[in-house]
Amino acid sequence: MSPAPPQAAPAPAPATGDSRPERPLGALVKHSAIYSAAPILRQLIGIGMTRLYTDWLGNSGYGVKENVDLWLIGLQQVLGYNVLASMVRFYFDQKDERDRDGVVSSCTLLVTFGALVLCGLGLLFVPQLTPLMLGRGGEVTEGELGRICTLLLLLVPFQLASTSGFYYLMSTKRSGLFTLVQTAKLLFEVALNFYWIGVRGFGVRGFLLSMLIGEVVTALWLCGWILWRLGPRLDWRLLRPVLLYSAPLVPVGLLQLLLHNLDRRLVLEYGSQALAGTYGLGYRIAYLVTNMVLGPFIQTWQPWIFAVSDPEERARLVARVGTYSVLAIAVASLGVILFGRQAAQILANPSFWDAYQVIPFVATGYVFWALYHVSQTPLFIEKRTGRLLFVNTLAVGLNVGLNLWWIPRLGIVGAAMATLATFVALAMLGVWAGKRTGTIGFELDRLGRIFCALLTGAVLGLAIDVAEDLDRIPYLAALAGKLGLFGLLVLLLWTRVLRADERAHLRAWVGARLARR
Repeated sequence: MSPAPPQAAPAPAPATGDSRPERPLGALVKHSAIYSAAPILRQLIGIGMTRLYTDWLGNSGYGVKENVDLWLIGLQQVLGYNVLASMVRFYFDQKDERDRDGVVSSCTLLVTFGALVLCGLGLLFVPQLTPLMLGRGGEVTEGELGRICTLLLLLVPFQLASTSGFYYLMSTKRSGLFTLVQTAKLLFEVALNFYWIGVRGFGVRGFLLSMLIGEVVTALWLCGWILWRLGPRLDWRLLRPVLLYSAPLVPVGLLQLLLHNLDRRLVLEYGSQALAGTYGLGYRIAYLVTNMVLGPFIQTWQPWIFAVSDPEERARLVARVGTYSVLAIAVASLGVILFGRQAAQILANPSFWDAYQVIPFVATGYVFWALYHVSQTPLFIEKRTGRLLFVNTLAVGLNVGLNLWWIPRLGIVGAAMATLATFVALAMLGVWAGKRTGTIGFELDRLGRIFCALLTGAVLGLAIDVAEDLDRIPYLAALAGKLGLFGLLVLLLWTRVLRADERAHLRAWVGARLARR
C-alpha cells in the first residue's frame, strides 16, 4: 500500500464562469465521494494491517518501514510529482483536444523517463546512499538495508507513472474507473504482503516487493493505455508553462514533507530502530482522522469556493466554512486524542504500547494543520502563493530546532511536542498570511474556543493515561473518565462554538435526511 504524498500547494481550479456554486457542486461532491472511496478503504485496510505489520516486522522493522515511506514520498516530490499535479490544471487550459492529449503524453513521458534515469543512476551508488537514507544496521542488518534501498529506487519511477495515469483518469472524469483500478491495486498489494511478509518472512523487503509488483502492473497498464490512446509525444511548447508553474511547488512540497517526517528520521538517528517504530505507530494513529477527513474536504472545498465570483459572499463562506471544517475535524480528533492508548493496545503488541504517549500531542497538532489548510484559501484566491514558501520555511526552521533540542532530552515525547508546537506556529502564520490579503477574515473567537477545548482534552486525557500507567486508577475507571470527558467537551463545543440558529439548522438538516431514509 503506497504512502500518499503530502499535499503541496494545490492549483486553483479552472474558472467555470458560473457564480452559483450549487450547480457545479452536485457533480463535484459526487465525483469527490467516488474518488475518496479508495483512500478511505486504504486507511481502513491500513488499520487492520497495522497489527500484522507490527507482529511481522517488529519494532525495528516497523521503524525502517516508516523511514522508507518518508523516502518514497520525498523522491516522488523531487522527481516530478508536482509536474503531474500541474498537468491537470494545464489540461483544462487547452482548447484544442490534440493539445490536451499532448499535455498528458508529454508530462507522462518526461516524468517517467526522467525518474528512470535518475533512480537508475542511484542504483550505482546504493552502498553510499543506504546509510544516508536508512541509517546504519541494527536488528535490520546493513546488507538487508542495502536490498531495501535498491527496491526503493526501483519503485519510485513506477509510482510516478501510475500517478500520471490516475491524474489522467481524474482529468477525464473517469471517477468510477479511477476507484476500480486503485481498489484492485490495493487489494492485490495486500494479498502480496501476506505472501512476501507473512509466509516468506521477507520483512520490509517483502513490503516493498509487494508494492513494486503492484506498481509495475498498474503503470504498464495505465501508461500503455494512455500512450496507445493519445500517442507518444513530447511537446516542449506545452511542457514549458507546466514546468514553470510547478517549479515553486517543489520546494513547498519538500518543506511540507520535512514537517511531516523529519521528526521520525531524527528519532531513528538519536534513538533506535525500535524507538522509531514505536513513534511511527503513534504518529500513524494520531494522523488517522485528519488523513481520512481533510483530503476529501479539500478536494471538494477548493473548486467550490473558486467558483463563487461575488467577493463578499466568498469572504463570508471562507470564514464560516473554515470554522465548521476545523470544528468537525476537532470533534473527530477528540476520539483519537482521548482513546489513543486503547487504539495502540488493539492495533499492536505490547512492545508498541508506549506509542500512546505521543498520540495526544500529534493528533492535536494535526487539527492546527487543518486550520493551516483552511487559511491558505485566500492566498489561492488572490494567487499569492509565494507567501506559502515563506511560511513553510519558518515552520521547518522551528521544527528542526525543537526536534534537535527535545528529542535527545525527551525521546519520542519530545518529537511529538515539537510536532504540536510547529503546527500551532504554522496555523498562526497561515492565518496571518491569509488575513494579509485584506479580502477575507477568519472567526478567530470561535476558532479559539475550539482549540481551548481540544487542548483541555489532550492534557486531561494524557493525565488519565499516565495515572493508569502508574496503576493509580484502574482501567475501567480510566475508560469511564475518558468517555465522560469526551461527552463534556463535545457538549461544550456544541453550545459554546455553534450559535442557536446553527444548532437548529443542523438538527433540521439531519432530521430531514433521516426522514428521507
